[in-house]
Amino acid sequence: MITLISRKLAAAYHSGHRLALVFDYDGTLTPLADHPRLAHLDPALREVLAQLAARPRVTVGVVSGRALDNLIDTVKLDTLSYGGSTGLELQIDGKRRVTNEALESCALLDPLCATVEGSLADYPGAWVEKKPFGFTVHYRLLAVDRVEPLRTQTFSLLASHTDRLRLLDNPLAIEVLPAIGRDKGTALHSIVAHGGAEPATVLYAGDALNDEPALTATRALGGIALGIGLEAPAVAEYRLPDPMALHGLLATLAEEIA
Repeated sequence: MITLISRKLAAAYHSGHRLALVFDYDGTLTPLADHPRLAHLDPALREVLAQLAARPRVTVGVVSGRALDNLIDTVKLDTLSYGGSTGLELQIDGKRRVTNEALESCALLDPLCATVEGSLADYPGAWVEKKPFGFTVHYRLLAVDRVEPLRTQTFSLLASHTDRLRLLDNPLAIEVLPAIGRDKGTALHSIVAHGGAEPATVLYAGDALNDEPALTATRALGGIALGIGLEAPAVAEYRLPDPMALHGLLATLAEEIA
């Protein structure tokens, strides 16, 4: 699979196409960790991403559920495009992009975040990751017999606002976002469009439910929708078992288009 994908991308590049290579972070570029702060990017992979981004006609982006500033500080590559908060905040060519709808959503999300966070006292191991335009309830360290009570309680607290929210039931986490028509798919389109007017061959790699819009958008663009791991959405046409395999694919591609 690595050879097949790398050859397809290299052939497109050598035929004159742009490449737009966009990735989720946690679970895709790095293995999932007990806490996001423990998910460090392999320095060797960082170097491969930098090499790819330095090539003419290659755009490299990372689109994550993480807050934008946290994502940029974690990846540490100024030449990349970024989408944070599951695509609600962007940095492309060093310039920030946030819609008024996203800014206005804070009036709803901030008090909901406080309410949900305050309900977790009886669930040691569960915690809330606050973001500029949403929040995530993590329970990967919660005792197994407490998982369903936590999930039931959380969805109950949010039930009266579901018409204004996007609730993503990710592995071991519930992601809460405003329903404003922005997601990883719209972020992908923005990153691809910024790269230029020439035809682009797109690859998006992701591992979880919140990657589905970007994987779907990639297929619509005729690109390579790549699922990482067992939990990747079914819409992914191609599959790799883990981030290490993705690292191998990107290293191979960097050599083929050097």
